Amino acid sequence: MKTGLKVADAMSQAPVIIQPTKTIFECSKLMFKKNVGSILIVSNDKLLGILTEKDLVKFISQGLNPNSTSVKEVMTKKIVSIESDVDIYDALVKMRNSKVRRLPVIHKNRLVGMLTQNDILKLQPALFDILSEMDVLKKNASHKFEGRCENCDNFSELKEIGGRHLCSECIGD
Repeated sequence: MKTGLKVADAMSQAPVIIQPTKTIFECSKLMFKKNVGSILIVSNDKLLGILTEKDLVKFISQGLNPNSTSVKEVMTKKIVSIESDVDIYDALVKMRNSKVRRLPVIHKNRLVGMLTQNDILKLQPALFDILSEMDVLKKNASHKFEGRCENCDNFSELKEIGGRHLCSECIGD
């Protein structure tokens, strides 16, 4: 489902960035000051990683010193990013499938922004409802078990479709 809105229309054009040599303490202070839940790690215009609130919680649980631990030691290096000309629906699907809430935005191999779920929600709140409904339908369609078909009463492998337990013959598979 295309919205006609591109990632570039919704993204923040000034993502908060920090050098990989900075400490976790410096990073957390900057995140607090800028009121953001993540920060991008950049060196020589190259995106190296991302540090999120979740990464900070993991760091704290390990008992490391925030004044002597560098950002590069804690950051998430496997970055899921997106191009600026992608439809925001596709961006939201990518977020859901990758289990992330934020996507650094790339254009011609250069960091140009950050897209968050909140950015999308501001422009297209209905997308979240649509994705939720799609998840429910997908779970129902793929949930198989054995029992009596509610349509033909045959004992068979069933799928739950629209709240009814049906065999493949009644579904038309």
